[in-house]
Amino acid sequence: LGMEKQVRTYLEDMAIGSDLFAAMQSVLYSSHRQLEPEMMLKVGLTTGPQSVDALTGATICAATPKPENCRVAPSPNAQAEAPARL
Repeated sequence: LGMEKQVRTYLEDMAIGSDLFAAMQSVLYSSHRQLEPEMMLKVGLTTGPQSVDALTGATICAATPKPENCRVAPSPNAQAEAPARL
């Protein structure tokens, strides 16, 4: 398979819209293009207009029930407060 076919197949397998491939081809190799949020949503790179902080920030842990991606950072004194390892 040619590189174009491999990339198309990969994007299809990842459920990414074909418009992304067209956008990729429209950019010269020596330059870059920043996709607008609307385009990222259209091709399936994002699931909504929220910022990454809205989806992964510490505030998500306040939700009930807590989402699976809730991660609580240890306090600065966590190591000092941890029980001694024997």
